[in-house]
Amino acid sequence: MTDPQQLSHAQQALWFLYRLAPDAAVYNTGCALTVRSAVDLPALRSAVEALAERHDMLRSVFQEVDGQAVRLVGERHPLGLEVRELPGTDPEGLAAAARAALREPFRLERDGAFRFVLLRRSEADAVLLMAGHHIGTDATSNWLIVRDLLHGYRRLTGGDADGPTTEGPTADGPTADGLAVAAPPPPKGSYADHVAKERTVLDSPRGARMEQHWHRVCADAAPAELPTDRPRPASSSRTGATHHLDLTDGRVEALRELARGSGVSLFSVLLGTFQSLLHRSTRQNGFLIGCPTTTRMSPAVREVVGNFVNTLVFRGDFDPGTTFRQAAEAADRQVKAGLGAAVYPFELLTRTVNRPRTGAGSSLCRITFNLVGTATPEPLLRLLLDADGGRPAEFAGLTVAPFELPQAEGQLDLAVSVRQSASSLAVDFRYDVDLFDPATVERFAGHFLRAVDAALADPDAPVARLRLVDDAELAGLMGLGAEPAPRRRARRG
Repeated sequence: MTDPQQLSHAQQALWFLYRLAPDAAVYNTGCALTVRSAVDLPALRSAVEALAERHDMLRSVFQEVDGQAVRLVGERHPLGLEVRELPGTDPEGLAAAARAALREPFRLERDGAFRFVLLRRSEADAVLLMAGHHIGTDATSNWLIVRDLLHGYRRLTGGDADGPTTEGPTADGPTADGLAVAAPPPPKGSYADHVAKERTVLDSPRGARMEQHWHRVCADAAPAELPTDRPRPASSSRTGATHHLDLTDGRVEALRELARGSGVSLFSVLLGTFQSLLHRSTRQNGFLIGCPTTTRMSPAVREVVGNFVNTLVFRGDFDPGTTFRQAAEAADRQVKAGLGAAVYPFELLTRTVNRPRTGAGSSLCRITFNLVGTATPEPLLRLLLDADGGRPAEFAGLTVAPFELPQAEGQLDLAVSVRQSASSLAVDFRYDVDLFDPATVERFAGHFLRAVDAALADPDAPVARLRLVDDAELAGLMGLGAEPAPRRRARRG
């Protein structure tokens, strides 16, 4: 083992949560591919082992030394591939097995933060799963690992790592080899460099300015909280579920046009609309929500596997005349200011404003909102993430396609993630089932859609006029039938 490596502030927070509930899976993350071709198992095992040589995070364990949590990096790590045979399993059973494999607890002190599992229905029908604990990885890192695994497999099975093997798409789908996908370059930096830079920045005048910015945002503010179906437990199990909503093509283009006409980003329009909905739903003002963002700012860490996630805090302030457009403009100003202080750790902020994290979650935000794009300059990842209609891609003799894994469920009261592609917006509402019933979240998702439509219909209308309940829903809440109740004749005195 090397000398103990210091943890980033994000890792310190995750270590604290891990020690509170070591068997919880709420901070497990990962990605998976369907494989519809025969797999060379010895080559795949060797490719998995080679990952630990390239990325030291995959040969790391996390322990406490002299009362301080640290990362210990080994020369080698028994990182392996587990093959689970599932003959005759139907698609639903395969999906359940993949979810179960993702949610298995990690033993960070002994085994580290990663596992690889091949769930095989037959020799040419499987799901390849990479699971990780968030203390060692993030969404970008997950796909870097899968990319490097496929490149390593191609090298071991005799593929040409520097040139195309076929031309254009095949009958079954696009071909990554046809894109002349070169082997990725070695990482220029390390996660230890990232931790050292974080500490240097925090000790500088810039760190003090960032702290002052976030203190101004949080002053006299409380986290946004939706009414819950059940009382908040002292210690949530953080078990979650997801409600999915798709925005139609017409809405997507109209939202982009509204952003252009208002001189703001699409994210700011969506964020301002979401904040407007929270204001109308909760009657809160001066409330806080979080926005996950990346701290992978330097080109030196572009190829590094690790946790490069931070949470920015945005504030919702409304008066009776605030319009949807003004809400978007205010959100845009906050986003621009927040990005200038994006590397100030959220975990440190909770301490410096005297609101420490508890087992029940953060005292600064219980709801997050985020816009995720799938655009990437990496040809292989672009092919996998933006595959047309989910069609498989050919690479290194394998036919692969992304396999959807529900994750990040239950980490907060509600985490709303908008996934953006060229022609669509897909919205996931991930929620804590200890607090909310599925019907409640489905109704809130419908209210978000209604808020979007209201903003598109008249961006300069006051948010205060947003009507969350239509006639049919109002009748249901009042216990009335679908038809309006008969009008009673007024009594004469």
